Amino acid sequence: MIKTMTTNKKTATSSCCSHQNTSNSDINEISVESQELKEKVGLKYLPSWPPVNLEFRDLNYSVPDLTKGSKLILRGINGEFRSNELTAVLGPSGCGKTTLLNVLAGYNASTATGQINVNRRPRQAKLFRRMSRYIMQNEVLDPHCTVQEAMILAAHLKLGNELPISQKMEMIDEILCMLRLNKSGRTMCEGLSGGEKKRLSIALELVNNPPVIFLDEPTTGLDDLSSSQCISLLRRIAHSGRTIICTIHTPSAKLFQMFDKVYVLADGQCAYQGTTHNIVPFMNAIGLSCPLTYNPADFIIEVAGREYGNDYYEKMVAAVENGKCSKWTPDFDYNTTSITDSHDQIKSVEEFEEEINPKLLKSKCSWILQFRLLLHRMLIQMWRDKSYIKLKFIVTIALGIVVGGIYDGVGNDATKALFNFGFAFTIIIAYLYLPMMPVLLQFPTEVRLLKREYFNQWYQLSSYYLAMVCSKIPFMLILALIYISMIYLMSNQPLELNRFSMIFLISILTGMTSDSLGVLISSRFSIVNSMFVGPVISVPLILLSCYGIGYGKETYIPSYLKFFMSLSYLRHGLEGLVAALYGSDRSDTICPDTEIFCMFKKSKFLLVMLGFDGVDYSYSVSCLAIFYVVFTFAAFLMIKQRLTFNSSNYIAVQYIGQFVKSHLNFTSLKY
Repeated sequence: MIKTMTTNKKTATSSCCSHQNTSNSDINEISVESQELKEKVGLKYLPSWPPVNLEFRDLNYSVPDLTKGSKLILRGINGEFRSNELTAVLGPSGCGKTTLLNVLAGYNASTATGQINVNRRPRQAKLFRRMSRYIMQNEVLDPHCTVQEAMILAAHLKLGNELPISQKMEMIDEILCMLRLNKSGRTMCEGLSGGEKKRLSIALELVNNPPVIFLDEPTTGLDDLSSSQCISLLRRIAHSGRTIICTIHTPSAKLFQMFDKVYVLADGQCAYQGTTHNIVPFMNAIGLSCPLTYNPADFIIEVAGREYGNDYYEKMVAAVENGKCSKWTPDFDYNTTSITDSHDQIKSVEEFEEEINPKLLKSKCSWILQFRLLLHRMLIQMWRDKSYIKLKFIVTIALGIVVGGIYDGVGNDATKALFNFGFAFTIIIAYLYLPMMPVLLQFPTEVRLLKREYFNQWYQLSSYYLAMVCSKIPFMLILALIYISMIYLMSNQPLELNRFSMIFLISILTGMTSDSLGVLISSRFSIVNSMFVGPVISVPLILLSCYGIGYGKETYIPSYLKFFMSLSYLRHGLEGLVAALYGSDRSDTICPDTEIFCMFKKSKFLLVMLGFDGVDYSYSVSCLAIFYVVFTFAAFLMIKQRLTFNSSNYIAVQYIGQFVKSHLNFTSLKY
């Protein structure tokens, strides 16, 4: 088979010319269209960055491996991606394409070694993150916002108050027109097609005109027409002065010819770096001829995947010196632009920042404005999710009717005092599960959107987290008011506003603490594991909340159990409710005429018998507030740690996952 491939080099050369000539007219049309677009759409209000060339030398990256210690993904590769060029990173599955993008973008790549330079100066990670944007493979968009609303939010967050709203709207219209989304401005993001979602993801990151854009598989899930439109638009954007690098899986011949440069990876090494029309001559040079009917992209990927043996793979890597050789990239020579030239004086970070323009490096959106914008978006999300709102109201009212019916009239009936204690316990259980369970299901999916926006420098994590916490409070207050009012009146509790307010406060604090506990759990685990861990943790909290109740004042509880009981916020919530129901000098409950004697007519006697004679309402409120603050802060730290990759944590999670898989046959933990 190899012999057949190597025969008739003239035919292969004509094949190359055929591939090249076929695409020349398309490329010329695209260039003319790009020039017309640049003249028509100036994007005059966007900040201007200098051209950025990205180069790397001896780049290595490994991941922890439980059997071998570590697995090498990138093996000493070299290369350069330049401005005004659209570069495709090709290669067989598992060759390290996405890993290379992650390392260059600084996403989950803290263990990489080697040199990465920006304009021949050492890359400063913090500075480079402000200059670059990373568009991931899966489109993560807010489903409850329209295209125009998403663009306006991005413009406000990235540009702040630097531009008036009229100029921002003009700039948004220009970007949407450039990406052919102007007719979808009022369409909800969840109603967009696959191609429109890809283009919107690009549009959102173009708002502040980043000079470097990374894209992971931008054509995944798109048909041929949508893929062509997407790559054509990326080419236009690149030719307007940006550096665009994207991974792509088996492109068609039409798509392949749209790229300016190609970087081929194979088994973590560079197998080719150069222009698309130089691939066939390159393959001829190593002894293989591309058949006339073959797509050069498919052919070089097959060879890189060792389908023609190890010899040709090794020849490819040796021919380009693992990315150092630039023979197949015209007008560029690594020997004259080496990043290690001793006579080149590398400027300091301060000088580089001055050259770029310091105004571009500063956040234009204040923390307060970020908080306001994100809070507004989250409230809009909640309001537009009608099915969720209806479900919450229906569940709250249905639960109120059931609980109110079960404890009907127990509040002032001396013969049903113990049932009234059960009424308090039911409130605690309701405000354990009602706030926590939706969070366990919802937040792990929101983390994906948070990852994209946070990594691309949209906002600070603290402003996002505080907005998320505050956005839940109004809805929780309304539902709590409905539920507590229903069960309070139906159970015939004392009609005292002060006592009702005390119960309402304890319920809200318990619910908010449960919500924070849910965020804490779901910030670490996947949906499946969150739904397992959440209820499991709830069991000891419930048991500790009611341990020792009903055995009287003299009940002996060991010191270590008292300590664990103090760690259950449900215990403090239950004590606070009992203090609200029977404290504050409550008058005696009513003993029916049908009864001769009512043991629990006196509230104090009931508290002594249940072991609650020493409860203090203020202490319970303080403990619940402390638990809420601790859980909320711990959840924030956990989210921050999750967004900041740490290799030691990754290894720990891998070991835990393997242990659970092998010993308990359960779903492995997901980082």
